[in-house]
Amino acid sequence: MNQIKIAWIGKHFGEEPPLVGQKNQGAGGIFFSGCNLRCVFCQNVQISQGGLGRNYSVEELADEMLRLQSEGVVNIDLVTPTIWWRSIREAIILARARGLKLPIVWNSNAYESLEIINGVADVVDIFLPDFKYADDEMAEKYSGVKKYFGTAVRAIRRMIELNGELKINKNGLAERGVIVRHLVLPNAVENSFGVLETLVNISPKIHVALMNQYVPMARAMEFPDINRRVSDEEFASVRARMDLLGIRNGWVQGEGEAMVPDFNVGDPFQSV
Repeated sequence: MNQIKIAWIGKHFGEEPPLVGQKNQGAGGIFFSGCNLRCVFCQNVQISQGGLGRNYSVEELADEMLRLQSEGVVNIDLVTPTIWWRSIREAIILARARGLKLPIVWNSNAYESLEIINGVADVVDIFLPDFKYADDEMAEKYSGVKKYFGTAVRAIRRMIELNGELKINKNGLAERGVIVRHLVLPNAVENSFGVLETLVNISPKIHVALMNQYVPMARAMEFPDINRRVSDEEFASVRARMDLLGIRNGWVQGEGEAMVPDFNVGDPFQSV
């Protein structure tokens, strides 16, 4: 029996507005253990690299999706699903057969092959990649992978080819499409400029979520360039470039919205 390691399942309110709905709705968050990146600053390091979580069968995961639906969430938000994609796809198909109607959100780091994107295309409604780097040297230094930029660009292009631009219904909820996130890092304004310029070239109408939640976590203290918060000036510069490039669709995270969950407690987001 296929096993999928999961760290936490529950209502999650830390996503973009059309992914969480109104009060008491929330995204149906399923946070998977393990990751195909090794980011030295990962805010979810307890689960991405620390092994926290327990094993679920495909059938159990399908049951959890249906339970979340019964609790009133607005989607099923699959967080760091990449390494488990085949088993997750099976669980979605099973849950659909049992009555799951909610949109499926593929909340990933964009470092994914076309095999994976094409493999989940028939079950994913909303792709939510975090496009981290336009600089492959940074990607290798801070996330331990080669050729990040080209891999991410191919993946995001394919996501948009498959699902199109973001569609939001009359209730303000995302139904289908793509939202691309970008986390601004300290001392890396040029990297952010490169990411934004690339996204505009992919699609001028693309929905972008610019994030200001970087906190030096995990091994960040070993790297002086990223061992601090992003300054107001740095973030303002990136936001200004976003405006200059004509990116009109999306969201900009406000100061002080950093989310550092603790997966050792019952609800890791209760106190963040």
